[in-house]
This record gives sequence, structure tokens and C-alpha cells, in this order.
Amino acid sequence: MKNQTVYSESSYEFYKKVKSKKTKKDLKLRLGLIDHIIEQLFEDYDNHYDDNNLQSLEPHGFVGQPKLDLEELYKYSSKTLTDLQIALTTTPTGRNVKCQYCTINAVNTFDHLVPQGFYSEFVVHPKNLFCSCSDCNSRKGAIWRNAGQRTSLNLYLDQLPNLQYLFVEIDVQNTSIGTRFFLNNTGNIDVNLFQILNDHYTKLGLFKRFSENANDVITSFLLSAEPAFSMGTPEAAKAFILSSLEKEKVAFGFNYWETLLKIELLRHPEFLRLLQELV
Repeated sequence: MKNQTVYSESSYEFYKKVKSKKTKKDLKLRLGLIDHIIEQLFEDYDNHYDDNNLQSLEPHGFVGQPKLDLEELYKYSSKTLTDLQIALTTTPTGRNVKCQYCTINAVNTFDHLVPQGFYSEFVVHPKNLFCSCSDCNSRKGAIWRNAGQRTSLNLYLDQLPNLQYLFVEIDVQNTSIGTRFFLNNTGNIDVNLFQILNDHYTKLGLFKRFSENANDVITSFLLSAEPAFSMGTPEAAKAFILSSLEKEKVAFGFNYWETLLKIELLRHPEFLRLLQELV
């Protein structure tokens, strides 16, 4: 999981571009009647975003036809939103289309950071759209703040620390390897941020999902680590692989579950025994 780069161009111009692509004349005419309101609301969102204070953003309260019209602007498969998804997932080395909420599934939808059910005015605000998978999106739900505090992780705003907070315990029984993932604030991360992280991992069921996907990672790691152990001493092989895994942290995130799992496997004597049996 890594922080993502937010859309940097004019939010309201993006709204106008989405609206201009609609083919229903009556829809465009009705939306045109509230353009001045939407422009002000978009500016308000941007100001709250810049102040990292989205939790104090109140819905305008559109109901009836205006609400339906605004909601009709959002269509994930539309060219404008597809272009946005491509822009947000493009990196200097290509594209990263893995959902950063879970780092398991591929991106196939947008999460509305401020829920669209209550904030129809921001249904296509580009800073309110985060590339995610449908599994995470459905689990996340609409509860995003409590008692004036934001409870949902925002990977545009919440800066992830280069400190370990995700851990995994390994249990080896003969040739069967079990895992248990959990969070621990041993690095004294800001209490509010750690609570948001804990809510994120819990609400999205990430601990169980990591364990359910661990087998493929473990099997692949066994096969890829075997050549290093066959060419030198176990100590030298471990040092070489750990050096590569530190680079993985930079590339995929300091708390990327697959990397942390591999590191913990290298520390486990029973896993090393399984490796030695392959050599």
C-alpha cells in the first residue's frame, strides 16, 4: 500500500468535461441551471482538501431530479473517467493497476472518498475518486467519519509512515505454512492515523484476505529463493534476498504484505529447513 498522486488540474474543468460528453440535451440543460452552485461546491471541496479537513465538509443536500442528474454523470466505463483512471495509475515505469486499498486485486472501479449517496455534487470530483477494486469498495461502505473525525483512509492525504505497523506470524506444521496478520503500533505512529489504519484493515477484512492469498506468495518465494541458497552459504543467501526485499519496500510500500511475509519467512527456521530440502 502506497500513497497515490491526486489529480492536479482544475477540478471544475474536469466536471465540465464530463458533462460535455453527455448526449441527453435535457440532462445538460438541467445541469446547466446549477452550474454556478457546483462550481462553488467544487471550490469548497478543494479548499477542504488543501486544509486536510474533508471531515468538516457538509453535503449540499440535492434531492429529486437535480440529485438524479448529478448521479447520472458518473459512469466508470465512460471515456473521461477511463482516461482519469489511466492517468492516476500511470507511473514513471509503466502502470500500477493493483488496488492500493488491498494490494491484492486489480483496479476495476472508483471509490468515492466522500460517499456519493450523501454528496451527489461530488460524484465526478476527481479528487474524490480513488482507483480501487470492487471488493474493497463494497466492503468500505458509506461510513467515513465519526464525531467530527474522518475514519476512512485517504491515500491522497494520509501520509503513510516508513515504519512497520503490519506484522505477520508464521506457523509451520510439517510442510504446511499458516499465517496470521495483525497491526501493532510499535513505531509510535500518530494515534489518529493508526486508528484510521486499523479501521481500514479491519473493515476491508485484509488480515483474512492476506492469509487466504499467502499460499501462492509462499510457493513462489520458495522457488525463487532456492537458487540463492544453492549457490552459497545460508547466511549469504539470506543477506542477498533481504537486500532485494528492502528494495521491494521502496517500490511497493513499507508495509506491503507480500514483502513482510517473505521477510518473516526468512526468519523462520522451519521455512529455512524447507528451503534446504529443495537445494
